[in-house]
Amino acid sequence: MTVTTTSEPREELRIRPEQALLPGRADARNLLVVWYIRKTFYFWLFLGLIGAQATRGTTNVAIDWTEPDKLLGEFLSPLVGMILAVVVRLGSNWVALALASPLARRHDALLEPRTGVMSGMGRWFDRLHVAKAYRSLRWTHHVRQEALHRFGTAGQRVSKLDSVMDVVNLSMVVLFCVSLVAFAPS
Repeated sequence: MTVTTTSEPREELRIRPEQALLPGRADARNLLVVWYIRKTFYFWLFLGLIGAQATRGTTNVAIDWTEPDKLLGEFLSPLVGMILAVVVRLGSNWVALALASPLARRHDALLEPRTGVMSGMGRWFDRLHVAKAYRSLRWTHHVRQEALHRFGTAGQRVSKLDSVMDVVNLSMVVLFCVSLVAFAPS
């Protein structure tokens, strides 16, 4: 039994990296700043885990938000690294979404208009999903390379920051593993 399928030739969707950036250098700069801040997530997370591991059993790691005058002292808690990691990750995602929104509006998806109850909210959610897709596309290596390319030789120097941050983040993972052994309960 032979099954043959006929299919119409499909049009391939090709998105060039420069299409994921607004014209000029400002959007490229903003994307790179948010990207490098986002990459500090692992540093802060493992620094917080190392701090919590080192002070385990010797200090209270719970944060008490009930007394505002003690709030600054609470930021010296071993958990501050983990808190900063969460703030960096969530904040960078929201900022990146805001930066991708004009691009999503500029390249509106060719969809039929929604009709019916709550169609306005549905359109808003559709635009949000398109903006999220652009945000994800803008995190890719090729789009970031295009952003760096817009800065010429300065972009080439900044591109080395990616490797440096990768080494620092990996070092923090190794240091955390060492801290597990060094501060293990005896």
